Amino acid sequence: MRSYEAMVIVDPRLEEGDIQKAVSRFSSIITDGGGRVTGVDRWGVRRFAYEIDHKNEGYYFVTNFQAAEEVIERLNQTLHVADEYIRGKIFRPE
Repeated sequence: MRSYEAMVIVDPRLEEGDIQKAVSRFSSIITDGGGRVTGVDRWGVRRFAYEIDHKNEGYYFVTNFQAAEEVIERLNQTLHVADEYIRGKIFRPE
């Protein structure tokens, strides 16, 4: 397993409980795939530098984790398909 970091933006118009479910859903995909979440840093609602999908702000969170390559593919697929996620980027820290 390799170490990764993901920055994800969730739609801030969701209820607080739904935002937390989106964060938990992301973490559960990692753990269900045999990975391990080492940290979740919730940044809260931040304003965008430019409009994304007719939205001017989003709820940011950063997750540090260890996982296999198959889990990364599943996370990317979830980020692109699920409506609650506005954007997401997964990368390997140096």
